[in-house]
Amino acid sequence: MELTPTFLMRMIKETLSAPRAAAAAVLSFGFSPMVGWMALMLMAIGSTLLTHISFAMMPIEAQEFWGAAMGSPMRTAVLQWVILLISVHAIHRIGQWRRGKGRLEGAVILVAWLQFILLCVQVVQLVAQAFVPALADLLGILGLVLFMWLLTNFVAQLHGFSSLALTFVGIILTLVCLTFVLAFIFTLLFGAAAVGV
Repeated sequence: MELTPTFLMRMIKETLSAPRAAAAAVLSFGFSPMVGWMALMLMAIGSTLLTHISFAMMPIEAQEFWGAAMGSPMRTAVLQWVILLISVHAIHRIGQWRRGKGRLEGAVILVAWLQFILLCVQVVQLVAQAFVPALADLLGILGLVLFMWLLTNFVAQLHGFSSLALTFVGIILTLVCLTFVLAFIFTLLFGAAAVGV
């Protein structure tokens, strides 16, 4: 297996059309844990870069409102890394608690791949933001829907869950709990501006 542009495009298409099969394919590649963690870190860096480019393209009023939270790319990178790290362990631990069969390294590589797909969506959204701002807002909504759909399929495949509906409900409940926990932690570490309060 070579990570060529052609291979990546094929995997992206498969992920969008058959996400559970794509997740199975990613897991079957047998990436080492080190490769998975490195990929996850690269995704955090890439997400930080695109987030700050998007911030620079915002109207002045929006930049002034979010200025304190977006003042440091390093802080943004740390936040991105913490969120990805918590996501990986939540998928692994909660899945095992529900008698799933997934392993930690599988959760790492699937979260990294999911983040890569979302980064691709974010790139398209940035282009739209520059030329058709209204389309960028629509892409943001579609990106959120895509995230939930892919995450549900990835978690189900990782842990061998048969019901996508029950997996989705479990993800929603977990996200609600994690949102409050993360907001509390980030407020303690970085202040209210980091969470938009």
